Amino acid sequence: MNINKFFNVALLSAFITLPPATAFASMDSATQSFSVRLGASRIIFDPATSATTLTVINPQDYPMLVQSELLNEDMKSKAPFVVTPPLMRLDGQQSSRLRIVRTGGSFAADRETLHWLCVKGIPPKAGDAWAKDNANKTDAKDKVSLNVQLSINNCIKLLVRPAAVKGHPDEMMAKLRFERSGGRLRAVNDSPFYMNISSLKVSGVAVKDISYVAPFSAHEFSLPAGTTGARVEWKVVNDYGGESGPYQSNIK
Repeated sequence: MNINKFFNVALLSAFITLPPATAFASMDSATQSFSVRLGASRIIFDPATSATTLTVINPQDYPMLVQSELLNEDMKSKAPFVVTPPLMRLDGQQSSRLRIVRTGGSFAADRETLHWLCVKGIPPKAGDAWAKDNANKTDAKDKVSLNVQLSINNCIKLLVRPAAVKGHPDEMMAKLRFERSGGRLRAVNDSPFYMNISSLKVSGVAVKDISYVAPFSAHEFSLPAGTTGARVEWKVVNDYGGESGPYQSNIK
């Protein structure tokens, strides 16, 4: 799966069954979608510690359920962490914290290990008791738009970075090597850090299938059609979600 943008999102087909319009006290027809916001675009986790926290924000005017889980790099199997609480109500315009706790696992001491934290916002629908506003005796679900049909899953990287890993990823970004491999472009990462490429061009032509390159590994990209030049330019996402670079080199 190619997920390389800040606040990487996967849209899930969680369509909401809505009652007749007369069942709602008010409708916000301008709302097209919903999601929760996270306080960071990635988490750097020291395996010598037992836990860390992340802020989660509900920017909507109505409460949502916030469902969280941690997955391995394959985005399928469970990671050796738990998120507490795994499911919680978060009122509109409010924030809270998720606690990420290591439950086991063994990590390589000489390189980073990648996991994914996925957080999904679930809006209220007709009949949901959890959406009841006890203070005003009104249903917060009444503010959900008739157009809302998609639940948004925000997945960000959790990078386990052991203290034994020396240096900093910013120092290694310019050291990516690029080679031709048949009709493809091969990026070689000789560092212990994940290189999260956000932009890649060959002779000024953008490469479409950009992705990250794992530590001490390589990743192949499709060369743009008709590309004959040997100059490659790239940018990499840093620990804070910003872009470093651009860097340039010749294809070997």
